[in-house]
Amino acid sequence: MIRILGPVCIEAAGVERAPTSVMVRGALVALSLDPGTGMSQSRLLELLWDEPPASANANLRQYVSRLRRELQVAGRGVLSGRRAGRLGVSYQLDAPDCEVDHRLFADLVRTGRRLLDTGYSVESERVLGRALALWRGPAGVDAAGSVRLRRHLAAFDALWLHCREDLAEAALYAGPCAQAVVRARSIIADHPLRERPWAVLMAAHHGDGDLSEALAAYQEFRRLLRAELGVEPSRNLASLQSAVLNRSAIAVQSLLGAIRTADLHGSGGGPVGARSVTTV
Repeated sequence: MIRILGPVCIEAAGVERAPTSVMVRGALVALSLDPGTGMSQSRLLELLWDEPPASANANLRQYVSRLRRELQVAGRGVLSGRRAGRLGVSYQLDAPDCEVDHRLFADLVRTGRRLLDTGYSVESERVLGRALALWRGPAGVDAAGSVRLRRHLAAFDALWLHCREDLAEAALYAGPCAQAVVRARSIIADHPLRERPWAVLMAAHHGDGDLSEALAAYQEFRRLLRAELGVEPSRNLASLQSAVLNRSAIAVQSLLGAIRTADLHGSGGGPVGARSVTTV
């Protein structure tokens, strides 16, 4: 498997081979973004350097040659190059999606989210757990690359965070609620201004019958928002507090679904400062 979710390497039969050069690792990351599709030399240069040096073309040929040998030794993927008219050389990494970790990861996250949306929480928890098992650290952490490449890698990091939140919610429905509390608190420790893990935490305490802890979580988040950003929680989270007060399990589940949907469409769940909120 070609692994870029964490330290970059090529894994075969349980043995990991990491190219020694940060630039060769960067080339592997860039070419793995869209396996099976040709990438022009100019595009590859843009992903490797913010400002390509005068020797960039010659350097790139060396990196590709070294990477091709690494793939051949590992028996994972085939790297080909061909002339592409006025575009120069086009490079293509051929490997099935199941042999490229970020492709497999994204597919598992989508499947897990779909299972969660349709009420199959146990199955969702299993699939999302498989996705998280692929994660070994920030994407491409030890590879060179331009700002453009870093933007692609940041999207994988964001997907990892969504996966953790989905898994916390799946754990809430699959039970026991204590597992959801642990997962939500773990996310909050790293991302205290994200709303969705606080919602899951409130719902988990509510599911455990601990009304005081559920309401305390809401107030803790509210104080944090006011202190850090000078804003109030979203309407959905305020409605979730009301549902907890009314001990309405149906309303709690419905509002969690609304927060999950808002998260998927980028209008909620992330750092509160990044979206529309009620100002104080």
